[in-house]
Amino acid sequence: MHGSRAIAMVAGFALVAASSGSSGYMVRVPETVGPPPIALGGPCPVTISEPGGRTGGASIPIAALRLGSPVSRATISFAAGLGGTAYMREMMRRAQAGLPSAPAVFDSSSSALPVVYAAQPSETTKWIYERLPLKPVSKAYDPQAFVFAQPVSSTTGRIASLSLTMNKAPSATPKLRVVTGLPDSSGGCRQQTLDVYAPAMAAGQVRSLFSTSGCNWRQLSACQPSQLPRGHVLFVLRDEKATRGIYRWVDYDLLAKARFAKPS
Repeated sequence: MHGSRAIAMVAGFALVAASSGSSGYMVRVPETVGPPPIALGGPCPVTISEPGGRTGGASIPIAALRLGSPVSRATISFAAGLGGTAYMREMMRRAQAGLPSAPAVFDSSSSALPVVYAAQPSETTKWIYERLPLKPVSKAYDPQAFVFAQPVSSTTGRIASLSLTMNKAPSATPKLRVVTGLPDSSGGCRQQTLDVYAPAMAAGQVRSLFSTSGCNWRQLSACQPSQLPRGHVLFVLRDEKATRGIYRWVDYDLLAKARFAKPS
């Protein structure tokens, strides 16, 4: 697919970072499970190439947060995207009601399961990630993960997608690379690069999911069974000259088994 056919479905969405004490609290716009939001339209050019990588790109650095791992289901959602005045009002309401006003910190050195809210498919059409503060703090990644977990029982779930901001660029060759840009104040474009690692998929199928309409990464309900993504996929988004990047791992086989793409 050429730049003229690049999707514009997430143009204008931005990653917003905010500090909350020592927690390094990151706020993200609520979004569907899939690639991180990037600008694929507007005045900045878009190129898509196929470097030909065959690996999964990088492993999740926290064993307990790997795809398919179990979680303890939280009773209250701490969805990514809450911030500013709306966030403060909601936390005040919860505190006044005697409810938790912050997600439980996950200590990866303990044997306890991470506590994550796992929504039923019927709860919402805007699939959103849950915030998960991390302990101990590592220099390799930011101290907060973003988790999408599927319910397994009334008390347990399993991780279908994980997002971490990592403090290094990937060294492995991606299967597909999308280079685009965001307009800046000088009238130029700030380059963004999205690398896609999808060892279970052909490059042509990965490319076809970056379409302008119909079946695509963020509209899987429009896909035929043969078009749906398969296996583990890693998306890595980084800005121009940045060594840090948003790493997002997704298990599309788990999502398909739960009829994630076509909720009833």
